[in-house]
Amino acid sequence: MKEEPESHKPSAMEFVKARLSLSPEASFAEIKAQAKVEGILVYPVVYGRAKALLGLVPTAPYGSKSKTRQKPEPEPAPEMVELETPVERGDGKATSRAKRARKAIDASSDHAFDLEDMISSLKAAVRERDRYRSVLEKLAELVKAELRK
Repeated sequence: MKEEPESHKPSAMEFVKARLSLSPEASFAEIKAQAKVEGILVYPVVYGRAKALLGLVPTAPYGSKSKTRQKPEPEPAPEMVELETPVERGDGKATSRAKRARKAIDASSDHAFDLEDMISSLKAAVRERDRYRSVLEKLAELVKAELRK
């Protein structure tokens, strides 16, 4: 006895293309429901690619997007309001918000940021990270001590 050949089950793309060629206005939900009856799993990307391959939606040639993409113009930095009230930092030094705001603006401008400024700002960030870490570690110890009680 010879075995009967298995019926060919179309791929999701073949199925969606066939359905869209019969009814180009069919929605994804309709196509997905029909595919489920046939035992085929259809993803939205398959539906979109099938529409593109059949010419039902406008498409650009491959790679044309990156060549025609225009870069947006950079927005000017917002003006900072001068605040005269000093703010206490964690290391005991007082500084004003205005000074920190000016430093942030200077750091964001391309021409005012040389290598020494970058190194000093990185060192300041490391110091601040270490300070926060020590505070978090102390807090964790306090929580553990309270949980032991």
